[in-house]
Amino acid sequence: QDGTVLDRVVAAIRQWSSLQHLSISGETGTLLLSETIRHAPALRSISLGCGGLKDHGMKLLSDAIRHAPGLQCISLYGFSLSDDCLKLFSEAIRHAPALQSISLEGFGLTDDLMKELSEAIQHAP
Repeated sequence: QDGTVLDRVVAAIRQWSSLQHLSISGETGTLLLSETIRHAPALRSISLGCGGLKDHGMKLLSDAIRHAPGLQCISLYGFSLSDDCLKLFSEAIRHAPALQSISLEGFGLTDDLMKELSEAIQHAP
């Protein structure tokens, strides 16, 4: 039944082409966010929090970010993810030409991951 609700929400968002900001939480929110990014050309800002983002969700989100040329602000908070998933995110932001702001709270980033994120930001278009 959750899939049906998610499908309806995604369908509604696809019709709302002027959506600019989206803030959601939970694992279902991750799926919704990754679908929304792909189908909301005016989306400029996303916020996702409260522990719903797992490795699979970060992979979906990272892939979606690559297809969001107008995305300017990403705020993620309260997650525990593997280093590999955070590396995927670092790679994804290299393909976000309009990105101006990233907020990552509660990740416990290592020095190596901070270096990788810094390099990704420096090499972003």
